Amino acid sequence: MLVQHHMLSRFLLAQPGQYDRSHQRRIQQLLPNSSRLKPAAVMIPLVARPDGYHVILTRRANHLKHHPGQVAFPGGRFETEDGELMNTAIRETQEEIGILCDKKDILGQLPALPTLSGYMVTPFLSTVAASYQPVLDPNEVDSIFEVPVTFLLNPRNMRTQRFTFKGKEHTIYAIPYQEYSIWGATAQIVKALSHQIWVDNR
Repeated sequence: MLVQHHMLSRFLLAQPGQYDRSHQRRIQQLLPNSSRLKPAAVMIPLVARPDGYHVILTRRANHLKHHPGQVAFPGGRFETEDGELMNTAIRETQEEIGILCDKKDILGQLPALPTLSGYMVTPFLSTVAASYQPVLDPNEVDSIFEVPVTFLLNPRNMRTQRFTFKGKEHTIYAIPYQEYSIWGATAQIVKALSHQIWVDNR
């Protein structure tokens, strides 16, 4: 538990992780009018397990317009009634997977990430109860799973792969885990988080 506390303290004290310049250039080329990006937020839920913290991830429903079947953090588009993006992340997490994150358990946030789907996504990091009971919205989520932080944030598990978008090939990050592939914007967020959280991968 002391190691877990130290890891979270490292997040609170560290400078915010940054996203790759190649990603920023790709957004500028393909979405030059960044002022039209829609605000959104995602939650990075951390749950304490006997072997350390795990991150909860979702696999999106296959019928969705944006990123069907892809692995993602719970989250979605900002709504006016949310008031602030933190509330968006909390609301969407509860709606999508039935887990309520309390404001007092939110540890902080990462810089906003522009995505090719036209959103400016702000990630928030929160701890959740180990006894959580997920309730999935089948309109949004196909399944959820946990990944140990020591695996997810280990740079040795980060791969690169080619991705075609609007007829052009791009190099993106991907993290294979069991039968899942964590890639795209989610992998970008993970990479930024890996620069901000201390993990002992010895």
